[in-house]
Amino acid sequence: MKKAMAKIKIIFIHLLLGAGIFYFLVHPFTMVIYWFEFSNTPFSFPLFQQVLEERFVESFTFDMRGMGGLLTLLGGFLGIVSGLFWINLKKKDEIIGTQQRLLVRDIEELIQAGENERVEFKSSIRYDYYRKSTNRDLEVIIAKTITGFMNAKGGKLIIGVDDEGNVLGLEKDYKTLKHKNRDGYERAVFRIISTQLGHEACFSNHISFYSINEKDVCVVDIEPSEKPIYVNDTENTTFYVRTGNATYPLTVKEAVNYLENRKQ
Repeated sequence: MKKAMAKIKIIFIHLLLGAGIFYFLVHPFTMVIYWFEFSNTPFSFPLFQQVLEERFVESFTFDMRGMGGLLTLLGGFLGIVSGLFWINLKKKDEIIGTQQRLLVRDIEELIQAGENERVEFKSSIRYDYYRKSTNRDLEVIIAKTITGFMNAKGGKLIIGVDDEGNVLGLEKDYKTLKHKNRDGYERAVFRIISTQLGHEACFSNHISFYSINEKDVCVVDIEPSEKPIYVNDTENTTFYVRTGNATYPLTVKEAVNYLENRKQ
């Protein structure tokens, strides 16, 4: 009942606003435009202002009730449409907000459950919490983790959380980037994937951000790959696979056996 009354109130307010705008603003301006049309007078802003001042009061006289009434009805109708649109927009915002809260709750539950075959935590992609400085070698570790998931059953890489499940956030990582925000961070993760795993691997990874305790975390949803994925780390090309709650490199023989068993 309260929601229905609130919707009626919104529509009524928009109706009054629409009717008022059309009657007190559109109506006088329309009369001035008609004056220029019927008098064949060249338009100029100074003359427009002068005629508006002269005919403004006349717009609200009894003789102008026809035009005023029609424009008021038109304004009221558009106000109702605007109110309905506003209600629909607010409803969508509420749905999105509810879904976002549910997703955050799901991520919090994943973090509380700890690392497993399908979930891995990483504190950062570039900031070294031990050295207290930027460490580009950490990017290779991120690449290895993603590769391990892609070569197995897929999973989620949650960045901004340490091994014990403590939410550290991404602020220190942001400071190591040129663009110190979520967009810059997403580009940095995709650059790691593209450089280390190949461009095609980017299509199997989906990045999203969540705020937990006012700290950003990055979640990389990783799809399993149909073909083997390797980390191209300067001198070596290595095959990694996720087993249990850890990622392991395989020898050529082990990789061949793994891939053959995977097909079966």
